[in-house]
Amino acid sequence: MLVLSSHVFISPAQNSPYLADLYALRNIIEKTPSYQAQIQKRKRLAYEALYKKLVVDSVSNTGDYRYFYNLAQLLFPIRDNHLGFYQVPDYSQFKTEESIQQYLSSKAFREFPSLSIDFDSLKRQLENKPLDSIEGIYYYGNLYTVGLFKKSPKEYTGVVLSSKVNWWEAGQIAINLFEFEPGLFKAIYSHPITKNYYLYPVERYRNHSLLNASFYGSLFGGVYAKDSAGIDHVRLPATTPRFVLKNIAGNIQYLRVGSFQLNPATAQASKKFYDSVRNALNGAYMILDLRNNEGGAKKPANNYFNLVKRFARKKRVYVLLNNETISQAELLTLRLRKLKNVTTVGQTTKGMLAYGSNFGRTLRLPSNLFAVYPTDMKRSKERLLYEDYGIKPAIMLNNQQDWIEQVAALIIHK
Repeated sequence: MLVLSSHVFISPAQNSPYLADLYALRNIIEKTPSYQAQIQKRKRLAYEALYKKLVVDSVSNTGDYRYFYNLAQLLFPIRDNHLGFYQVPDYSQFKTEESIQQYLSSKAFREFPSLSIDFDSLKRQLENKPLDSIEGIYYYGNLYTVGLFKKSPKEYTGVVLSSKVNWWEAGQIAINLFEFEPGLFKAIYSHPITKNYYLYPVERYRNHSLLNASFYGSLFGGVYAKDSAGIDHVRLPATTPRFVLKNIAGNIQYLRVGSFQLNPATAQASKKFYDSVRNALNGAYMILDLRNNEGGAKKPANNYFNLVKRFARKKRVYVLLNNETISQAELLTLRLRKLKNVTTVGQTTKGMLAYGSNFGRTLRLPSNLFAVYPTDMKRSKERLLYEDYGIKPAIMLNNQQDWIEQVAALIIHK
C-alpha cells in the first residue's frame, strides 16, 4: 500500500488534518481520467465552489461521520464506479470478545452517529410502506434490522431497530443514501462488523433489497433485504463454482463463467476450463451465466466471446445477467448482444465499465485513516452511457423462481 506523504499536497495555509485530507483527496481525484473527462466548464466551476464550501466547513474529529461525508462529496459529481473511497478499518477492535468489550466501552462506540426517536412509531410507519418503496424495514440476515426512512427529499437514513450483535445498538445509523437521479443513490454504509465508512458510488432498490449492499469480511454474504427468509434467485451464493459446464433439460447446455481475472490461480483455472469446453458445446441451446462475474482482463473475455460467437452462428444463446455482472463482463455483454441468436436475460448490470485501474493502487490520505482506490484507464464515450445505469437485458426475470429454470421454460415454450 502506498502512503502519500503530506508535504506533497499541503499548502502552507493548511494546518489541520481535515484540510490536509481534503486537499490530498482533491489532488488524487483531479488526476483521474474520469474527473478530467467529466468535470469541465460549468461543472468545473461547480466543483470549485463545492471544494471551497468544504474547506470552510471545519471538521476536527477524524472518526466523525461528517468528516467522511465531507471528503466523500468530492467524489459525488463523478461517474466512475471503479473509483473507491473508504475509511480504513481497525480489525483489531473486533478480533476477540475482549477487544469487542473494549470497543463497547470506548468513546467511538458511545459517540457513533445515532438518533433518539420513537422506535415503535417508526416501525409502524415503515411497516405500512408499500413493497415497491425504498422506505421500509430491512434485515441484514439475522444479525440486525434497519428502518430506512426519508430524511429529506433526496436523503434517506437507515437506523438500527434491533440487533443480535452487541456492537450495533438501536438508534445507531447504518445507512445513508443520497438520491442523485430517480432510483439511483450514492450510499455511505457503515460496515456491519468494523463499522468503518464506505462510499458506494451507486445503489439501487430492486427485488425488495438494496442491491449493492454486500460487504467483504462480514458475517453474512447477502445484502439488506426486506424479506429475511426469502430465497434469493438473483445473486449467486459465494460458494458457486466460477466455471461450470453441464447439460440441463435435454438439449440445453449451461455454461457458467464467473471471472476474467488474471491472478495466477484464476487464470489457470479459466484456461483449463476453456480448453475443456471449446469443443464440447454441442447442444441446441446455450445458457451463458455471467451473474456475479467480477470482470478482469480482455484476453480471457475475448476467448469466451469467440466461443459463443461460433456457437451462435446456428444456435441460440441466452446470457444471464445480474447487478453483480460488472466491468469486463459488462463489456463482453455489449459485444455479445450484437450477435445474431443471442438474447440477454435477467437483471440490469451494475454499470461499472467506463473506467478501470491498470495498477490497482490504494493511496492513503495524510491522516492515514482514509484510503482511495484511483482509476487510471480511459474509456470511450459510448461506455460512459452505461456507467451507473448498467445494461438492461432484453428479457427481465423475477425473483419468484430459479433463473435457470425460467430460461429453460423460455426455451421450451419458444
